[in-house]
Amino acid sequence: METESVGNFFTNPLKYTVLILLSLVAIFLTLYCLTQDIQVVFTHFFYVPVIIAAYWFKKKGILYAVLISGFYLACVYLLAPSDTPALLAAASRAIVFIGIAIVIALFSEMLARHQQELAVSEEKFRGIWEHIQAGIVLVDWDTHRILAANPEAERLTGYTEKEMVGHVCHRFICPALEGKCPISDLGMHMDHAERALLNKNGASVPILKTVTVMTVERKKYLVENFVDISALKDAENALIAYIREATLRIRNPVELVRDNLDDIREQVVAGQVAKEHIATAIAVQAKNMDGIVSNLGELEKAIAEKRREIPDALRDYLKR
Repeated sequence: METESVGNFFTNPLKYTVLILLSLVAIFLTLYCLTQDIQVVFTHFFYVPVIIAAYWFKKKGILYAVLISGFYLACVYLLAPSDTPALLAAASRAIVFIGIAIVIALFSEMLARHQQELAVSEEKFRGIWEHIQAGIVLVDWDTHRILAANPEAERLTGYTEKEMVGHVCHRFICPALEGKCPISDLGMHMDHAERALLNKNGASVPILKTVTVMTVERKKYLVENFVDISALKDAENALIAYIREATLRIRNPVELVRDNLDDIREQVVAGQVAKEHIATAIAVQAKNMDGIVSNLGELEKAIAEKRREIPDALRDYLKR
């Protein structure tokens, strides 16, 4: 316990020093006033160290109040032993000192717990703010000036938060014209909408954007959060390119097979061809269809192996 007390002193030297000085003043006033037959006025000073000790040290502050109240009672008893009213008044004051210390200590404990919960909540929020894989920008509703930006927003825009804060979002990270804000000016609702983000190099980054309105103390803010969908757009473009290439590769062969089958049908209707010739012609067209299927298979594998932007799941599917 002694080691712990010494450690606490070195941890909070100013608090302990202040409390020791106040205690010495209280002791001096008690001894001086009681020797001068003063019973009331000096006791008001006791409230100062009692309240401070209870607020700073909580349960230990209550113990301090008990000790200093005991000292006060002992002084009154030793210096005015026959004055029963004075002893009763001193006892009531000591009870008040201890009661005040208990109330202040409970209040301080509740306040410390609330501050701790607030600190934990702030730490959690800071962790989410810094590590979430989505850019978040806080914008003032009235001025459209950027107030804060998280690290992912810095990465996507190429600007640091310091460079962004204070700038109007129009034509800075948002391509909309000033006075044409889709949310505050045009009254639009933006939820997972595909938009473009202007980065520091002036390039347009495809994003999936959501904007919500937040009100704090009757003041409105825009919370813009956006996710980079460049990889998704690349995959879409690769898929479109695959479809176009596949269409070009199979259109002419399929049209040729169609025309050949029409010729065979016309010859059969006209009775101008033997069954053996029909069988041979159909076999040729079947072989042509096999060639088309084989061509598609080769196309699928080539696309899957060469297009790095295609997602792994789609690449595996195309290789089957």
